Amino acid sequence: MMNEPRRISVFQAAAIMINSSIGVSLLALPRIASEKAGTGALFVTFLAVILFITSVWICSTLAKRFPKESFLAYSQTIIGKRLGKIATFMMICFFLFTTSIVLREFGEVLSTSLMQETPISVTILSMLVLIAITTRNNITTISYFHTYYLPFIVIPIISIVIIAFKDIDWRHLKPFLGNETTLADYVDGGISIAGLPFIPITLFIIFVIAPHMIETKRIVKGALSGAFVAAMMFFLATGITLAVFGAEELKKSMWPMLVLTRMSELPSSILERLDILFLMVWIISAFTTLLSGYLICIEFASQLFGLRSHRVLSYLALPFLYALAFYPRNALHLSQIMSHVGVWSVLITTGYPLVLLLIAIVRGKEGGADERSNTTK
Repeated sequence: MMNEPRRISVFQAAAIMINSSIGVSLLALPRIASEKAGTGALFVTFLAVILFITSVWICSTLAKRFPKESFLAYSQTIIGKRLGKIATFMMICFFLFTTSIVLREFGEVLSTSLMQETPISVTILSMLVLIAITTRNNITTISYFHTYYLPFIVIPIISIVIIAFKDIDWRHLKPFLGNETTLADYVDGGISIAGLPFIPITLFIIFVIAPHMIETKRIVKGALSGAFVAAMMFFLATGITLAVFGAEELKKSMWPMLVLTRMSELPSSILERLDILFLMVWIISAFTTLLSGYLICIEFASQLFGLRSHRVLSYLALPFLYALAFYPRNALHLSQIMSHVGVWSVLITTGYPLVLLLIAIVRGKEGGADERSNTTK
């Protein structure tokens, strides 16, 4: 892995962060926020964003301390070889499950809204094969995919918000803190959103790309830049749907963002079905999120088994993810799993890097100085 050229720039790192975080669950985010806090959905989203950005800083700061080393290597340096291997194995299992949840949600949305006659197994398998083929490239090349797709994801979402602005009813945003919402509701809502599957994937993709950056010491800047743009997307998704539909209507909709695009119209009816265009954009964002999740699994596994490259495992991981994707019985069961996994997700993907960072600081553990690769051009 470490023999590959280090060519990922700060902008590319930010693009990977943005594409990984604007994922499948963005469609459901406004509903989850409204269920937890009613009209206080925007405030709950703000709390989740604070937790998200803090977690990004923790992960990127940890990666910055060990610029030349893999995640497994500095886990072993900090907590010992045996514990480092056990923790990395647990992370692989966690991200296999998390990525499978994202994959199943992708299949459910497509089967419900666009491809009703196509079996969900075909939809899921098609996406998995595409991702497996893409991960046959090295990590630098994969970063080019993310950079290329970035405008096709961000610009349409902002455009949807602008188009829907005319339908806003500002009364739906009051009271801003919600009706009879307790502190426990805010905490529960913030953790539920911060624990959505695309958030852990966004956090841990930092550990995959950091060693491949031209200057790893700038990973904090790249990661936080991407996180702030992603946070803006979260606010736009929650704010515009809440302002248009109101909290009570949001609770009744499985995927509010999709409903919003169905009711939005371009001037002079230039495009009759705006939701089809949005779904195309959403498929791209789902692909980039799943690509990051899949890459985390096979990259960590390649480190654990001492392989020279993650590409050896590109196809071997496919059947495991495919099987796990069908563990949820239906869309309702899938939603229940996501709500239950949220707390554990935050503990694992924020708590573990935080523990590693604190131990590294206390014990004075730090990797070698970062040097610009001579192979870059």
